[in-house]
Amino acid sequence: MKYKYATCFFLVAFIIQTTLMNMISIAGVTPNLLLCLVVIFSLLYDDKNHGIIFGVVFGLLYDIAFTGHVGVAALLFLIISLSIIFASFIINKEVILSVIIVIVLATIAYVFMYWGIMALMGSNTSFLFMLRFLPIHILYNTIVVLILYFLMIKKAIRHYEDRYYR
Repeated sequence: MKYKYATCFFLVAFIIQTTLMNMISIAGVTPNLLLCLVVIFSLLYDDKNHGIIFGVVFGLLYDIAFTGHVGVAALLFLIISLSIIFASFIINKEVILSVIIVIVLATIAYVFMYWGIMALMGSNTSFLFMLRFLPIHILYNTIVVLILYFLMIKKAIRHYEDRYYR
Protein backbone atom coordinates (compact mmCIF):
# COMPACT_ATOMS: atom_id res chain seq x y z
CA MET A 1 0.00 0.00 0.00
CA LYS A 2 1.27 3.42 -0.84
CA TYR A 3 2.17 5.87 1.89
CA LYS A 4 -0.48 8.38 0.82
CA TYR A 5 -3.27 5.83 1.33
CA ALA A 6 -1.85 4.73 4.67
CA THR A 7 -1.59 8.39 5.70
CA CYS A 8 -5.25 8.90 4.81
CA PHE A 9 -6.29 5.83 6.81
CA PHE A 10 -4.37 6.90 9.90
CA LEU A 11 -5.46 10.54 9.60
CA VAL A 12 -9.13 9.59 9.34
CA ALA A 13 -8.75 7.15 12.24
CA PHE A 14 -7.04 9.83 14.33
CA ILE A 15 -9.81 12.34 13.65
CA ILE A 16 -12.57 9.82 14.34
CA GLN A 17 -10.78 8.56 17.46
CA THR A 18 -10.47 12.02 18.92
CA THR A 19 -13.88 13.42 17.96
CA LEU A 20 -16.65 10.89 17.27
CA MET A 21 -15.69 7.87 19.35
CA ASN A 22 -16.97 9.34 22.61
CA MET A 23 -20.52 9.07 21.27
CA ILE A 24 -20.32 5.26 21.01
CA SER A 25 -18.54 4.49 24.25
CA ILE A 26 -19.62 1.69 26.55
CA ALA A 27 -18.83 2.39 30.21
CA GLY A 28 -16.48 5.12 29.06
CA VAL A 29 -14.46 2.75 26.84
CA THR A 30 -13.97 3.41 23.14
CA PRO A 31 -12.10 1.34 20.56
CA ASN A 32 -8.51 2.31 19.93
CA LEU A 33 -8.59 2.87 16.17
CA LEU A 34 -4.90 3.70 15.97
CA LEU A 35 -3.97 0.42 17.66
CA CYS A 36 -6.28 -1.45 15.28
CA LEU A 37 -4.63 0.15 12.25
CA VAL A 38 -1.16 -0.56 13.60
CA VAL A 39 -2.11 -4.23 13.96
CA ILE A 40 -3.68 -4.41 10.48
CA PHE A 41 -0.80 -2.65 8.72
CA SER A 42 1.87 -4.61 10.61
CA LEU A 43 0.20 -7.94 9.98
CA LEU A 44 -1.32 -7.79 6.50
CA TYR A 45 0.97 -5.77 4.30
CA ASP A 46 4.35 -6.86 3.01
CA ASP A 47 5.83 -3.38 3.59
CA LYS A 48 5.85 -3.54 7.40
CA ASN A 49 7.17 0.01 7.77
CA HIS A 50 3.66 1.46 7.55
CA GLY A 51 2.67 0.08 10.95
CA ILE A 52 5.87 1.27 12.59
CA ILE A 53 6.14 4.72 11.05
CA PHE A 54 2.50 5.72 11.23
CA GLY A 55 2.05 4.14 14.66
CA VAL A 56 4.88 6.22 16.09
CA VAL A 57 3.87 9.44 14.31
CA PHE A 58 0.19 9.28 15.18
CA GLY A 59 0.98 7.97 18.67
CA LEU A 60 3.06 11.09 19.23
CA LEU A 61 0.30 13.30 17.83
CA TYR A 62 -2.23 11.62 20.10
CA ASP A 63 0.02 12.05 23.13
CA ILE A 64 0.75 15.69 22.35
CA ALA A 65 -2.89 16.53 21.81
CA PHE A 66 -4.63 14.55 24.54
CA THR A 67 -2.36 13.17 27.25
CA GLY A 68 -0.03 14.65 29.80
CA HIS A 69 2.93 12.40 28.97
CA VAL A 70 4.38 12.58 25.47
CA GLY A 71 5.63 9.39 23.86
CA VAL A 72 3.83 6.67 25.79
CA ALA A 73 1.39 5.66 23.03
CA ALA A 74 4.08 6.06 20.36
CA LEU A 75 6.42 3.74 22.27
CA LEU A 76 3.68 1.17 22.78
CA PHE A 77 2.64 1.26 19.11
CA LEU A 78 6.30 0.74 18.17
CA ILE A 79 6.67 -2.24 20.52
CA ILE A 80 3.42 -3.83 19.38
CA SER A 81 4.20 -3.28 15.70
CA LEU A 82 7.68 -4.78 16.03
CA SER A 83 6.26 -7.75 17.95
CA ILE A 84 3.69 -8.41 15.25
CA ILE A 85 6.31 -8.11 12.51
CA PHE A 86 8.56 -10.64 14.24
CA ALA A 87 5.62 -12.97 14.82
CA SER A 88 4.26 -12.57 11.30
CA PHE A 89 6.60 -15.29 10.06
CA ILE A 90 4.60 -17.89 11.99
CA ILE A 91 1.16 -16.26 11.71
CA ASN A 92 -1.06 -17.10 8.78
CA LYS A 93 -2.68 -13.79 7.94
CA GLU A 94 -5.36 -15.41 5.80
CA VAL A 95 -6.90 -17.25 8.75
CA ILE A 96 -9.33 -15.06 10.67
CA LEU A 97 -8.66 -16.81 13.99
CA SER A 98 -5.00 -15.78 13.88
CA VAL A 99 -6.00 -12.15 13.31
CA ILE A 100 -8.38 -12.33 16.28
CA ILE A 101 -5.65 -13.80 18.48
CA VAL A 102 -3.21 -11.09 17.41
CA ILE A 103 -5.60 -8.22 18.19
CA VAL A 104 -6.57 -9.73 21.55
CA LEU A 105 -2.92 -10.12 22.54
CA ALA A 106 -2.06 -6.65 21.21
CA THR A 107 -4.92 -5.06 23.17
CA ILE A 108 -3.93 -6.85 26.37
CA ALA A 109 -0.28 -5.87 25.89
CA TYR A 110 -1.18 -2.25 25.14
CA VAL A 111 -3.44 -1.88 28.18
CA PHE A 112 -1.00 -3.60 30.56
CA MET A 113 2.04 -1.69 29.30
CA TYR A 114 0.16 1.61 29.29
CA TRP A 115 -0.94 1.01 32.88
CA GLY A 116 2.61 0.00 33.88
CA ILE A 117 4.24 3.05 32.33
CA MET A 118 1.64 5.38 33.80
CA ALA A 119 2.07 3.72 37.23
CA LEU A 120 5.82 4.35 37.01
CA MET A 121 5.08 7.99 36.22
CA GLY A 122 2.95 8.39 39.32
CA SER A 123 -0.58 7.63 38.19
CA ASN A 124 -2.81 6.29 40.92
CA THR A 125 -5.07 4.17 38.68
CA SER A 126 -5.72 0.82 40.28
CA PHE A 127 -4.78 -2.40 38.52
CA LEU A 128 -8.22 -3.84 39.27
CA PHE A 129 -9.87 -0.74 37.81
CA MET A 130 -7.92 -1.27 34.60
CA LEU A 131 -8.81 -4.98 34.53
CA ARG A 132 -12.51 -4.19 34.89
CA PHE A 133 -12.59 -2.48 31.49
CA LEU A 134 -10.20 -4.83 29.69
CA PRO A 135 -12.92 -7.16 28.24
CA ILE A 136 -14.71 -4.16 26.70
CA HIS A 137 -11.43 -2.96 25.16
CA ILE A 138 -10.82 -6.42 23.73
CA LEU A 139 -14.34 -6.73 22.32
CA TYR A 140 -14.33 -3.26 20.76
CA ASN A 141 -10.88 -3.61 19.18
CA THR A 142 -11.69 -7.09 17.87
CA ILE A 143 -14.84 -5.86 16.15
CA VAL A 144 -13.00 -2.92 14.57
CA VAL A 145 -10.11 -5.10 13.38
CA LEU A 146 -12.49 -7.65 11.86
CA ILE A 147 -14.26 -4.90 9.94
CA LEU A 148 -10.93 -3.48 8.74
CA TYR A 149 -9.66 -6.98 7.93
CA PHE A 150 -12.58 -7.78 5.66
CA LEU A 151 -12.28 -4.39 3.96
CA MET A 152 -8.53 -4.56 3.40
CA ILE A 153 -7.74 -8.25 2.89
CA LYS A 154 -8.37 -8.20 -0.86
CA LYS A 155 -5.82 -5.41 -1.34
CA ALA A 156 -3.24 -6.91 1.01
CA ILE A 157 -2.96 -10.53 -0.07
CA ARG A 158 -2.03 -11.21 -3.67
CA HIS A 159 -1.97 -14.68 -5.13
CA TYR A 160 0.07 -15.76 -8.11
CA GLU A 161 -3.14 -16.86 -9.81
CA ASP A 162 -4.54 -13.33 -9.67
CA ARG A 163 -4.97 -11.77 -13.06
CA TYR A 164 -3.20 -8.55 -12.14
CA TYR A 165 -0.54 -9.92 -9.80
CA ARG A 166 2.52 -7.66 -9.64
